[in-house]
Amino acid sequence: MAKIGQNIAGWGVNVAIAFTALGTNLMRSILTTLGVMIGVFSVILAVAVGAGAQVSVTQQIATLGSNMAIVVPQPDGGDGPPRPTDRGRLTERDGRAILREVPGVSAVAPQIRSSVQVTTPGRSATTQTVGATPEFGIISNVSASDGRFLTRRDVGSAARVAVIGTTVADKLFGDDSPVGQIMRINRVPFTVIGILESKGSNLGNDNDDQIIVPLTTARQRLVSGTVTLGPDDVTLLFVGFEDEESLVAGQKQIKSLLRGRYRVPKGKINPFTVRTTTEIAEATGQVTQIFQAVLVAIASISLLVGGIGIMNIMLVSVTERTREIGLRMALGAKRSDIRNQFLVEAAVLCVIGGTIGLVLAVAAASAFAAYANFPAPISVTVAIGAVLFSAVIGLLFGGYPAIRASRLSPIEALRSE
Repeated sequence: MAKIGQNIAGWGVNVAIAFTALGTNLMRSILTTLGVMIGVFSVILAVAVGAGAQVSVTQQIATLGSNMAIVVPQPDGGDGPPRPTDRGRLTERDGRAILREVPGVSAVAPQIRSSVQVTTPGRSATTQTVGATPEFGIISNVSASDGRFLTRRDVGSAARVAVIGTTVADKLFGDDSPVGQIMRINRVPFTVIGILESKGSNLGNDNDDQIIVPLTTARQRLVSGTVTLGPDDVTLLFVGFEDEESLVAGQKQIKSLLRGRYRVPKGKINPFTVRTTTEIAEATGQVTQIFQAVLVAIASISLLVGGIGIMNIMLVSVTERTREIGLRMALGAKRSDIRNQFLVEAAVLCVIGGTIGLVLAVAAASAFAAYANFPAPISVTVAIGAVLFSAVIGLLFGGYPAIRASRLSPIEALRSE
C-alpha cells in the first residue's frame, strides 16, 4: 500500500511539473493544443453526424410503417424509378390476391403516385399526390390531425376530396384553416377534408409535402396512360404484416405468388421488386456506417497532424531543458522519472486539447440539432473515449521525446548551454 501511495504521489508531482512547464510557455502550449483540439473536434463531430444520419434514416423508414413490404412494378435489381418501357404490371387484383393467399398479411394498400400542380386563388405549388385507400393510413400509421382521413365511401364514389400535408397547407392556405376549402389539382377542383399529422423532414425529404386522394379519383382525374398501363394498374403496393416473423416469410410468398400470376418462366428475373422495411433499414444502415467511417478517417488525419505537432514541440522542450534534465539526474532522478515527466507533459497537453475539442463538438452538435433540424447525438461513452484517446495520442507521440530525454548523459546535459 505504501508503494502504491508513493507511485500515486510521484505521478501527481509529474502532473504538477507538467502544468508548470506548460504555463511557462503558455502561448506555445496553446498553439500546440490546437492540432489535437481540431482533431478531436473533427472526429467527435464525424461520429455524431454519422450517428445522426442513422437516426434520421431510422425515423424516415418509420414514417413508412413497420412490418411492411413494398411491391413495385419494376424488374428486380433495376435501378431508378420504374419507367413505362421497363416496368412490369401490378394491379389492384394482385393486391387482393396477396391479401387472400399470403399468410400473415393484415392489409394491402394499392397506390397511384404522380407529381401535380396545385392551386388556390393567388397561390400555387408543385407536390405529389398519392391515390390511396383507407388501408394506406393503417399500414403507414398516417391519420388526420384536423378533419378526417379517406373512407371507403370516398373511394367507391371517386369523390373529389383530399387530405393534405402541413407543408402543402402552409403553401396554399397560409394561416387559414384549409378544411372545407376548395383547391385545384391539375385544374380539377378538390375539397380539402383533412390535414395529415406532421411527419417532419428526414435527409432533405419533406414527408409533409404530399396530398392523399381516393385511388379511384386519382386514376380517373389525375393520371395519364403513361403512369398506369391498364384500368386497374397501380404504381406500387404497401403490404402490411401482422408481425416481423410473418414479414420474412411473406416476402418470398409474395414473389412466388406474383411469378405464378404473371407466368414468369424459371430463370427469368421478376418483373417486380419486393422490398421490406427491414431490408431498407439494413441497407441504409450499411450506407450510413460507410459514410461515418469515411468521415472519421478524414477527421483522423487532423488528429494525426496534431500528434506530430505534439512530438515536435516536445522535442524542442527536451532541447531547451537539457540542463534541467542533467541537474535532476545529478540529484538522483532515475531515467524512468525523466521519461515519465515528459510523457505526462505530452498527455496533459493532449487532454487539454481534447477536452476543448469535446466542448466545441458538443456545441456544434447542439447547433445542428437546433438550427438544421438534424440530430447529432454525442454519447457519454464517445465523450469519455475522446478525452482518453487524446491522452493516448499524447503518450504515443510524446514517447520518442520522453525516451530521448531519459537517455541523455547527465554530464553532457550539465555542460549544455
